[in-house]
Amino acid sequence: MARTGLSVSPTAFEMGSQETLPLTFDATPVLLEGESIGWAQATLVRIDSDEDVSAAALLGPVAVTGSELTATITALVPRKRYRLVIQFEAAPNKIWAPYLFIECPE
Repeated sequence: MARTGLSVSPTAFEMGSQETLPLTFDATPVLLEGESIGWAQATLVRIDSDEDVSAAALLGPVAVTGSELTATITALVPRKRYRLVIQFEAAPNKIWAPYLFIECPE
């Protein structure tokens, strides 16, 4: 099974610790004709400790609408940095994993 990581633009996003925000990835650029998203899952890792904080900071599963994948983030720790990865299958054995760094200054 091949997995490919993709960085997104911008590569970092700033978010307050008390905010709850939906972050959406548009998968259209990596989908070939006839491909669609079969499943998706998100993980959120605090970079300084390499701790998976998905259970506490991700609200629900990834929402898939056509080629858009949305993860809702909440309750981050101030002055920490996170990496959000949304893995999804575009075709059998073709898995993409775009990631975004989230800065939480306050």
